[in-house]
Amino acid sequence: MMKWWRRASCVFLTLVLTGGTLFVRADVFRQASEGFEQTIQPYYFGMHIHELNLPKLGVQGRTDWPAARIGQLRLWDSGLAWLDMNRQPGQWDFSRMDAYVDQAWRQGAGILYPLALTPTWASVRPEEPCPYGKGCGAEPRSMDLWRDYVRTVVARYGSRIHAYELWNEPTFSDFEIDRKYPGFYTGSVSVMVDMARVAREILDELQPGAVMCTPGFVNGPHRLDLFLKAGGARYVQAICYHFYSESTAGMATRLTDVRNVMKKNNVSNLPLWNTETGVELDVDAPETDKWHAHSVEEAAARMAKLLIFGAAAGVDRFYYYAWDNARSGMQEKSGQPRPTAVAYRGVQEWLFDTQMKGCRQLPDPDMPLVACEGLRHGKRFIYLWSDDARGDHVRSMAQIARAVGLKSSQQIEQVQLLFGNGTGALRSAMAQGNLIIGPVPMRLTLPN
Repeated sequence: MMKWWRRASCVFLTLVLTGGTLFVRADVFRQASEGFEQTIQPYYFGMHIHELNLPKLGVQGRTDWPAARIGQLRLWDSGLAWLDMNRQPGQWDFSRMDAYVDQAWRQGAGILYPLALTPTWASVRPEEPCPYGKGCGAEPRSMDLWRDYVRTVVARYGSRIHAYELWNEPTFSDFEIDRKYPGFYTGSVSVMVDMARVAREILDELQPGAVMCTPGFVNGPHRLDLFLKAGGARYVQAICYHFYSESTAGMATRLTDVRNVMKKNNVSNLPLWNTETGVELDVDAPETDKWHAHSVEEAAARMAKLLIFGAAAGVDRFYYYAWDNARSGMQEKSGQPRPTAVAYRGVQEWLFDTQMKGCRQLPDPDMPLVACEGLRHGKRFIYLWSDDARGDHVRSMAQIARAVGLKSSQQIEQVQLLFGNGTGALRSAMAQGNLIIGPVPMRLTLPN
């Protein structure tokens, strides 16, 4: 069946009439999501947990296993990197890693383990500053040390770890700008490709069914492009990227850029994983700051929109950062849930077993209205929101019904707000034939 917004033209344009002038702008939402239909399963919902309660170790972390369904767990910033477990040559401490893996296994969550962070003693540049001390961003001083690390981890956990990520947010010395601002990895791309080769060889020997993902790149796909061109493409079975975004429009643009790089390097057939994205809260940030959320409600709304859009745009997995992070987390230090946790569970309820069919921008002169389509158990849904945080806007239900492709004789059957205190105002507006559309997503149920 033809999608409700598909037309003969494949050019993604939105026509907006403002003050008698016709503007034409690209529809970045449709461009990023067209042709990437998928049915959402629990594995889409990945998470990071920094301080998990580990009673077997006598470690009283601040975080019990979340009540939300966690389909995947990425073991980053949890005290489980190479430098955490192998502080001295030949000395390994897997107690914390064992506890995390055991708990995830009991909860039915798959595990993604980033292979990263060289111990100082193993580093080729042991005095080089890095985000976690010294030397951890440099490559190991011999490939045998890397081989021993990867082999030790893979042999210990076997099939309980189903996927590995080759490093976190690397920069490459091949780029002059990266030499000025070193990060989690400071070596060359050729060394990283060699590390990918060694890791894949070990997986093929000990755990051939495990997925090797690219490093989790961020801040532009040029490093991904360089890695794939340098030979990394032959060793990976998934593409990993960190889609931190100030809005869903920003995520759409980044998705298109990454997929263009994938296409150029002939890896468009590989799944695309968003292995790290969070929405940081800063109530004191100036209004011009678009990266931080200015309230817990704004953070929850943006997180929900990114999750829904990622599902509709064919992102295979979405690992939120992080359940118990102080700035972007879903709970307070006391353990009390934030609105983000409520929104997260609500998105799961909306999306599980839903076939997502893409998104588009509805024509509107005042704000970017985003509409994504889903189909579940024979029912059609539209997920609708404003892609800014300027407040709510009133539109007639008849206008929205036409915009999403309903015939004049058809009406929207049901409207559900994801979270918040706006339900009463929404009902009052609907009694007058209107919708209040704002940053908090709503779900419209359409007639068949």
